[in-house]
Amino acid sequence: MPAWSIADERAFCGHMPSLFLASDLFAATYLRAGRHCLRPVTPLALSAAVTCEGPWLDQGDLDAYLACVLLALHQGVRTPRLRCPADEPARLAGLGGRAGAARFTARLHRLHEARVACRDGRFSARMQLLSAVVRDEASATLRIEFGPEPFEALRSAPGAARFIADRAALGRDGLGKWLLGVAWTLRETCLIDPHRLQSMVPKGKGRDILPLLQEFARRGYIRDMVTRSDGLVIVQPVHRPGGLRAAGGDASTAACGRGGADAPPVCRLLT
Repeated sequence: MPAWSIADERAFCGHMPSLFLASDLFAATYLRAGRHCLRPVTPLALSAAVTCEGPWLDQGDLDAYLACVLLALHQGVRTPRLRCPADEPARLAGLGGRAGAARFTARLHRLHEARVACRDGRFSARMQLLSAVVRDEASATLRIEFGPEPFEALRSAPGAARFIADRAALGRDGLGKWLLGVAWTLRETCLIDPHRLQSMVPKGKGRDILPLLQEFARRGYIRDMVTRSDGLVIVQPVHRPGGLRAAGGDASTAACGRGGADAPPVCRLLT
């Protein structure tokens, strides 16, 4: 029986950004009504079984989470805890005013309710993005306890603050935010079907995603992209910590696989 390996554990936890940014854990849109369920999660490149129990999360919930992470990064904290004025992360998430603050609080509660289970060939883990949300009504102060594994993986990833800021600049573009998360976390070349992406969000039909990918390339999130004769786009992300090697093949297989049952996971979700 192999001994417990701290290095292997860190490598497993280092996959966390890719788990929730390059998967359907957070829907690539802003949902109107919340649903509670136990559902499988499809990571693009993680060779593991993943489920999420609780509310069906969306990009608005991710806005709230990353706003809190960004504040913690600005404060220079090394422990998974944030203490701040209650309205500060809400403003960063684009939810100002009393009504916005109430919506932000509801999103924090949804993040706290969600339970993520992940199991690969060696490690298994049950995690929360937020383990505690405490509000002092007298001083209007908020204390947030992050789930340690996802927070530490984001805190230690180079360029995390810039990614969060660039993502926030996309406003209410849920698909654009989701796709930027894919570009930031994946290491392997991938094949993208623009029509498949359009079908992931309401009213996405007819949207041209090529300008979006070109903008990500200009900002340094994508190293190269080529449109094939069949309309599919080969994208080569910049190598970044936190990404995962595509399961089932090397980079050329992920980019040029024929699809179907034998295609690597990165192809099945994007094509």
